[in-house]
Amino acid sequence: MKLTERLRPALLRWDRLLAVAALALPFVAAMLAGFAWMIEHGWLIEFIVGSISLGGLVALIRLLRLWMRGRAAGAAPRPDQLHARVDPAWGEREIGAFEAAQVYIEERTASPLPWEDLQPIAQEVVQRVAAASGKGDKGVLDFTVPEALLLIDRVAVRLRSDIRDKVPFSDSISVGTLLWLWQRRDVAWKVKKHGWNAWRVIRAVKSLPTAVLREIEGVIAEGHSSFVTSEGTAILQALLLEEVAAAAVELYSGRLRFSDSELLDLGLASSDLDRARLAASDMPLRIAVAGQISAGKSSLVNALLGADLAEVDVIPTTDAPKTYPTDFDGVETMLLDMPGLDGSDRLARTVAGELARADLVIWTIRANRPAREIDRATIALLREIISGDPRRRMPPVVVVVSCVDALLPGWPFPEGHLTAEAMERVTEVVAAVQQDIADPRATANTIPVVLTEPDWNVDRLRARIDSLVGPALDTQRNRLRIEAKTSGMRREAARAGRGLR
Repeated sequence: MKLTERLRPALLRWDRLLAVAALALPFVAAMLAGFAWMIEHGWLIEFIVGSISLGGLVALIRLLRLWMRGRAAGAAPRPDQLHARVDPAWGEREIGAFEAAQVYIEERTASPLPWEDLQPIAQEVVQRVAAASGKGDKGVLDFTVPEALLLIDRVAVRLRSDIRDKVPFSDSISVGTLLWLWQRRDVAWKVKKHGWNAWRVIRAVKSLPTAVLREIEGVIAEGHSSFVTSEGTAILQALLLEEVAAAAVELYSGRLRFSDSELLDLGLASSDLDRARLAASDMPLRIAVAGQISAGKSSLVNALLGADLAEVDVIPTTDAPKTYPTDFDGVETMLLDMPGLDGSDRLARTVAGELARADLVIWTIRANRPAREIDRATIALLREIISGDPRRRMPPVVVVVSCVDALLPGWPFPEGHLTAEAMERVTEVVAAVQQDIADPRATANTIPVVLTEPDWNVDRLRARIDSLVGPALDTQRNRLRIEAKTSGMRREAARAGRGLR
């Protein structure tokens, strides 16, 4: 190696040292002159005491602010808007699984974590969601390729929407520009660092007292900035883990087995039974009307249809499910008039099995019939069938208390306005029905009605059914996902044949 090549690094280092010395020399000279002036006038001791006092005051303020922020951070929960979005179509089990994961995430992200530690924590979150979903035997990667692709598609669409709404210039900056900036991020960081240091020097040259005050302000604000950065990191990590939990809920609930367009195709096969009962077009919603013999089911069907289509008589008229087309809240519906329950176990199981395939259940109970054990047992059997499969969703239930007029002396009342005594009597009957059924979730929507002329409260009943169309459609989607046959040799052979073409 030549001598000049050996001396060049040293000369370059000396060049830098000389530049630094040239910049620092005026400040050092000013400091020495200042100390000499203070010694000459006897102010050195006061200067030292003042400097120590100022430093102690700054340290005390920083400690006090950190202590107050620590108390506030421990007492105040994270804002609700910083949580991952929950699908309103989730059932109780799915919401419970997500909330169980949320509790674990809040415990682990109470303080910022190293980013490399997030992967094992995310795996634990998935395991906890699987356990809370009743799928604790599943592994982290126990899902199919179509499910994974559908999840990626949904996340990508949501990410695109968030970027367009919340990231400025996202429509203007190209990917090539972003890549160029990322590749030169070290240079940008150095430019920022040296530029800031140069600004500090210029500021000190222009006004030394102002520069000193700004430096003190920067020291005080440094603790606040670091706290905000730390808290923001913890919130961001919690959001990422909650998104993992939400994705796990979607995977284990079976919601990613089919897209919405595929569910529309599956709806055609699901309505084959309805088309066999009535030669009509496909109806997407199935509402079943059930109850004991002569409880007023057929009269209720006629009242909801606005026409006398269902046969009504003093003897039981429905020996098999009959289907009637109508609509609720603009959604086409098949109204199923179920056979009346007579106390036989075989019929109760048949009706409960049919109700398990319904999207909404209207349960009719006669107000002047105190024997309600058949109703209670059949509703309990329906809930047992649904809860037997953790993936199933219980259809919404509306309990209709019919023949209320039989318990109201003086009926009919002018313009259908009940007296105080009549209203009290109706309230007692509704409370008795709810107590006998002993299922608060099923009797949450209990509507007393009069179905004979002049009818009463039927409009309120229809309004309540209209309000439950959304949950009924969610129940239908849940049912279609579960009932769809994704396996079978014939289907798989056909799929393989299409793949080989």
